[in-house]
Amino acid sequence: MASKAHSIVELLQENQRRTLYARGVEVHFPEGQAIFWEGQPSRSVLVIERGHIKVTQRAADDAEVILAVRGPGEVMGDEGVLMGEVRSATVTTITEVSGVDIAADALLSFIEEERLWPVMYKAAVWRRREADQQAILARLGVKSRLARWLLELAAEFGTLKGDDCVLDVPISQHDLANRIGASRDAVAIALRQLREQGLVSTGRRRITVHDLDALRRLTL
Repeated sequence: MASKAHSIVELLQENQRRTLYARGVEVHFPEGQAIFWEGQPSRSVLVIERGHIKVTQRAADDAEVILAVRGPGEVMGDEGVLMGEVRSATVTTITEVSGVDIAADALLSFIEEERLWPVMYKAAVWRRREADQQAILARLGVKSRLARWLLELAAEFGTLKGDDCVLDVPISQHDLANRIGASRDAVAIALRQLREQGLVSTGRRRITVHDLDALRRLTL
């Protein structure tokens, strides 16, 4: 599936990865626990080794907006640490999560010692492009927005089983609605239409995509 060119960890060499992990401590979180809070001081980062999280912000009307879903190999909280700013979003587990917590000072000294600022810049550029893509997504209809995010999830977390792609991350209709900026009812209708077209099937917190190409055509 898609590479994680935006993940700092994926851009490191193996010896650098070991050095970075050695500067942190192993941590474990249950499902549904907030790890970082929007507005909180950025005192550390989390490298996810197992499980998935969602990144959210509060909109002007106090609604929760999902910005992204992240999984193993991702580094959470690095932008705030690198910029010396407070957390720009809340990070909450959607499964049990295990990882390595690394203090801000330890991460910054590692970057200096390994001369990794160009790598940090590359990751930041990728994330800016991702934000620009979301601006384009906001102009599409609910069904097209849903199709586009399902494709993103398939690229990031999908597991191919024959012609099907199983999204290996627990996403609820509520999460889908928050992510694409639509009502839960609108998402339920769009999902029903996709099921009737034979493009997807859904179960308890699981979605299987049966035709990726047809789903892509809905986003054009």
